[in-house]
Amino acid sequence: MKLFKLILLATATCMAMTLLGGCSEDGTDNRELDYGHVQFKLYKEVSYEKTTLAGRAVQTQLDYLSDATKVTVRLDYNGTMLAQTLTLDAADKDAAEYGLRSTKLKLLTGNYRVVAFSLYDKHDELLYNGLPQQNELTVAAGGLTTHDLTVNVMPRGKVRVTLLKDMSDFVRTRAGNVNRQYTFDEIKHTDLTVQNTETNDLTTFEKLPMEFAIHFDEQNEANGTFGYQTSSSKCDSLLSLPAGEYRIVSYVTYDKNKTALETNDRPAAANFTVEDNETTEIKAKIALYESDEYIKDYYALKAIWEALDGPRWSYAGESYNPGANWDFNKDPDLWGAQPGVQLHDNGRVARLDLSGFGFRGDMPAAIGQLTEMIELYLGTQNDKNYYDPTEDLATSMANRARNRKANHKAYYEKHHPATQMSWPCALALREHDIHTPSTALYDEGYTENQIFDTQGNQLNIRPAANLHGKICNGLKSLPKEIGNLKKLEILNIANSEIKELPAEMVQLESCTDLELYNCPKMEQFPQVLAEMPKLVSLNISENKQWSEHDPDGLAAGLEAIGNGKSQSVLQLFYCRNNNVTAIPDSFRNLKKLGALDMCENKISKLPAGGLGEVAPTEIRLDHNLIEEFPTTNGKFCPMEDMETFSATYNKLKVFPNIFSSKGKYVIKTVDFSYNEIEKLPDDFNGILVNTLTLANNKIKVFPKELLSGTNSYVSYIILRGNGMTEIPEGSFKGEFAASLASLDLTYNRLKELPKDFTAEDLPYLYGVDLSYNAFASFPYKPLNSSGLTVFAVRGQRDDNGARCLREWPTGIYKHTGLRGLFLGSNDLRKVDDKISYLIYNLDISDNPNIVFDASDICIYWRNGAYMLVYDKTQKIINCDEMLQ
Repeated sequence: MKLFKLILLATATCMAMTLLGGCSEDGTDNRELDYGHVQFKLYKEVSYEKTTLAGRAVQTQLDYLSDATKVTVRLDYNGTMLAQTLTLDAADKDAAEYGLRSTKLKLLTGNYRVVAFSLYDKHDELLYNGLPQQNELTVAAGGLTTHDLTVNVMPRGKVRVTLLKDMSDFVRTRAGNVNRQYTFDEIKHTDLTVQNTETNDLTTFEKLPMEFAIHFDEQNEANGTFGYQTSSSKCDSLLSLPAGEYRIVSYVTYDKNKTALETNDRPAAANFTVEDNETTEIKAKIALYESDEYIKDYYALKAIWEALDGPRWSYAGESYNPGANWDFNKDPDLWGAQPGVQLHDNGRVARLDLSGFGFRGDMPAAIGQLTEMIELYLGTQNDKNYYDPTEDLATSMANRARNRKANHKAYYEKHHPATQMSWPCALALREHDIHTPSTALYDEGYTENQIFDTQGNQLNIRPAANLHGKICNGLKSLPKEIGNLKKLEILNIANSEIKELPAEMVQLESCTDLELYNCPKMEQFPQVLAEMPKLVSLNISENKQWSEHDPDGLAAGLEAIGNGKSQSVLQLFYCRNNNVTAIPDSFRNLKKLGALDMCENKISKLPAGGLGEVAPTEIRLDHNLIEEFPTTNGKFCPMEDMETFSATYNKLKVFPNIFSSKGKYVIKTVDFSYNEIEKLPDDFNGILVNTLTLANNKIKVFPKELLSGTNSYVSYIILRGNGMTEIPEGSFKGEFAASLASLDLTYNRLKELPKDFTAEDLPYLYGVDLSYNAFASFPYKPLNSSGLTVFAVRGQRDDNGARCLREWPTGIYKHTGLRGLFLGSNDLRKVDDKISYLIYNLDISDNPNIVFDASDICIYWRNGAYMLVYDKTQKIINCDEMLQ
């Protein structure tokens, strides 16, 4: 039946109803007073709770009440048949199953009998014919009457799926169709098939998104286990099922890529009941098995914790909360979530870091279960609050391995900063956005007074902790099962009581990085290190006891390293503070050695003929007893890839003639500070270097041959504290002398500069520092260079220690490139000269007799655009704010 027929009938009915109304004699329209409204509400019969006569459906039952969008109601009004079509509405499709409301129908007051009703879908197709359970209704004047209609609809309820862990057969070996062992938290989607036990109908919900959560187990807490943790996985979506009794017959689990993990056609029994318009939680149980390798890993963790006095652990460090310990008051599959433990995606242990927990005892054999482990830290240098970028957990293991050399350099430069240049020279480079290792401390915010003492000696900014003999953990031994860790790449043992290494460590076929650091009870050099096949980085620092108890063994051990199984792959070798007296000749075999750090030893003997073809990028031999560097054909080692060569605090008397100006590559830093060097060799081969540092030696005369006659290339020279008295003419006549950009000559005894110290030879000179010398008259010559950015002539003293510089550099304001002028600690008197605002770093402090007119710069100083270093006791005129 089409709705337009019903509409015609309704129109005729309305006309008849209109005749029943009328107007009063006094002209008042009483028709509205004779009308009321009725609204029909439709409900599912199965959930309709009113006790009325059951209706009868003349069509099959509806699947969903929400399918109906219109209702036609047939009414009997005193023998007159009426029919009206009304629209139906609900908040949404789900809410419709709880009932629909029609639009309001306006009728004359009186009693009506509902004869029948019909439902239509959104396409006006007839869905359903029904008879009312209640057929009498009364319309009151001006009121609203509601009347319920019930519809035979399939009873349905909502279900929410929760996955629980089933450990009822935990000790049994996993069975079923499992693509691989997986952890409960890997389940990101699931298929769930349920069966109606009354009709045997099957319903499958596919790829339900699951959300994993750890929470407290209320049942265990009720049994007295306070704080016990468990986990579950829930699907937030509400699913629809016909009402009835059900059971779960199968499930399929999937990972984040929707790759099937497991199909289980015989899950643990889980029955549930679905009631109409009620929400039921389906609890599907996912079987866990003790035999899974990741669970076995977690039992191994607990065994390690128990063997190493775990109950008394208390973390002291920066990575976790102070006092943190491991917690096993939770389901075994959660035991891997512990401080210091990182897991692979499959739940296997990937990284174990026990540093800072104060563990003690013998490592148990259970460590051999952790066969997927990549990193093992049994103490690190970080135990003493050192930051090591190679151990930054925010960096992936692959990146740490790939950037091993860069990480080494970052660590070394942070804890062992290079010899620094003076602040004026550093400022000059900063003005040109140049940063080098010799300016790094300034970039970190240190001041010149914090870096140098009053004699120009560099202070130990970050003194290394004297760790020898100090213990941070009580590890006594490693078991032979350590050899099972075939995938282990990083092994750190530090600040420990361990006495020896097991021979089975030779089986660590993937181990590339090994640190054996400050283990004072290990009295003999562990020869097994030479047998390990893949060592790329080896750190055996802070083990002086080897030289004390077994010096021959130490020498033999180092010799064995050079002849060992890793000789073709070893790139980084650290052996600091071990009282080593010689670098063995076998080190000439380490063809891939990129960094050699043997500082703070007693090395006086180097390999005969040098390192041969070994071509490191970094050599650090500071604080030793080296008097010379042996060579073969003038080479100590190839320099093509050299970046840093440092041998400070040794016994060198002549600059090592191991470099050359004939190459193509420029070394970044060469540092022979704090030796006893008096001169360059007579047959000096030249050098190509960015920063050459010869601070605090005994070079009385500037080495003319450095830049003249050898085609050397040097950008920054630091010759501080040599007692230098002379710079010969012709010292800056070399082909590449123009490359000189910074010259630090502080703390010497210079009284004048050579006549040819001119812009013609030094056109790109950015910074010159002649502070703490003996100039009685101002040295104007560097000002000839238009590129000069910062010039310092502080603290000039004569041979008697008296202030000797009184001359203000008249006309210096005309130098348009100058940005810094440092004239502090002299005896400057009245300044009769213009002050340029462009020289916005000006130091006139500690000139007690100065008279300084600040009118030219006052406004810039007041606005923070000018840095004037002065004393408030000085006579500063025309800028009163400076003295306030």
